[in-house]
Amino acid sequence: MDDPAKKITAYLEAHRSEMTDFLATLVSINSVTYHEERAVAWLQERLEAFGYDEAYIDAAGNCAGRIGRGPAVILADAHVDTVEPGSPADWGFDPLQPRITGNTIAGRGVVDDKGPLTALIFAGRAIKELGLGEGLTYWLSASISEEDVEGSCVRAMMELNPRIKPGGIIVAEASGMKIIRGHKGRALIRMEVAGKAAHASAAWRGENALIKAIPLIQAIDRRRCDREDPFLGRGSIEVTTVICDTPSLNTIPGRATVIADRRISCGESPEELLEELKPLLELSGARAFIDTEEVTTYRGYKIEQSDYFPSWIMPEDHPLIRAGAGAYREVLGKTPAIESWSFCTNAAYLCGITGIPAIGFGPGDPALCHSPEEILSLEDLVAAAAVYAKIALNFAAAPEAAHPA
Repeated sequence: MDDPAKKITAYLEAHRSEMTDFLATLVSINSVTYHEERAVAWLQERLEAFGYDEAYIDAAGNCAGRIGRGPAVILADAHVDTVEPGSPADWGFDPLQPRITGNTIAGRGVVDDKGPLTALIFAGRAIKELGLGEGLTYWLSASISEEDVEGSCVRAMMELNPRIKPGGIIVAEASGMKIIRGHKGRALIRMEVAGKAAHASAAWRGENALIKAIPLIQAIDRRRCDREDPFLGRGSIEVTTVICDTPSLNTIPGRATVIADRRISCGESPEELLEELKPLLELSGARAFIDTEEVTTYRGYKIEQSDYFPSWIMPEDHPLIRAGAGAYREVLGKTPAIESWSFCTNAAYLCGITGIPAIGFGPGDPALCHSPEEILSLEDLVAAAAVYAKIALNFAAAPEAAHPA
């Protein structure tokens, strides 16, 4: 069998049961954001057992593995953390004890993002054991804390290990088995409206900041973003919560903080996002700023991260996108759909900020993420692993891929 795609597929089909058990075990290890320690330690052990040339946990708490030392360097990232498991009553079973039925597996994280992570790990193992990685360095990134502040911990991973210098990046998130070449970014914008606190029985002595904020909230609700990208579409802004600064429920608030989610389609800078809000802010005498998160990982590693994550788009004819489309055709025998994600991922940093070319792909329906209906096809799990492996090999074979390791 000389066809690498067939070799990889046959190898992974032979390991389907092992992949299923691996994913089931990983799901059973609770790894809610900022509590990923047990899962990360288990992953390092597994990478070592699978023959990765290098496997370690960095100071931030990410798990990383390496196969090969070729000049074409690719980083394959999926995150370890999950949202809260939720109530077993909503699932119909304990979501940390995954349910395998026929050709599917259900449980917290099978779609977001432990299924794609499992596929990436077995893709690297297939490359290694089949001896197909000539000219390739395959870095496996099992990153943490993506669900809270995407990009912050993969940024730390790359800063902590300057040997990770990829020429291309695979971002493994659920895509319905579609090739992804971009997604909108996002920013978390805080708008503060100042008033004057007073007892509710003598409200005339103060100025109710919540009432004062209403014109601003209404204006944001009516706002339609002007700029539109032909691929990603139009940006958006939505009020998501209002925080009132008041010492009691019978005191009118002296300050109201309006928080809005701004989806970014055209790469607007933080300064541009705030500038466009000025006419709306004037309605309530508000001031605005983009939030800054202070992240402390389970290892106590502190990261300061602006809540601004730019959009990213790859041209459809980019060598990495061509490598992905070719891998899909070679493995699955058909032409892939090439689309965008509607949500934000680590690619906002990995591509949007660094400028390194990236491609997204993964098994599972994105609509099931964070729901008590996460379920994944085991056929797609195996197929995705084969596609990941072939993307890396196709990328390594492209003349444009050479990049110092």
